[in-house]
Amino acid sequence: MAFACPGCGMAEQVVKLDHYYLALPDGSALKSSFAPPATRAASYGVPLVVAAAGAFFVIDDARVLGLLLLLTAGVVAFVVSRGVDEARRARASWERQMFCRHCAICFLPETGPE
Repeated sequence: MAFACPGCGMAEQVVKLDHYYLALPDGSALKSSFAPPATRAASYGVPLVVAAAGAFFVIDDARVLGLLLLLTAGVVAFVVSRGVDEARRARASWERQMFCRHCAICFLPETGPE
């Protein structure tokens, strides 16, 4: 299915942005401007250690400190997972984007030029 460019209306000049990016030579100045968003790895090590310390303190009768550490671990894990989800959404949006070689604009097929 061909998509027409919202700028010029030419469908034959529209390609997927990720294909266009991969076709660019390594030394191209455009390579950095059309680069995919950075991926973010989930590192749950710190929240896991804090949660283990919190569980230890709850068991060791320092319940307030233990509960605070468990709460902190939950908040940090939530923040980490939100960052990973945000990076995944940005990557999925980049993979859906189309590029018009005539107008040099990027657009999502369902919205229009960006």
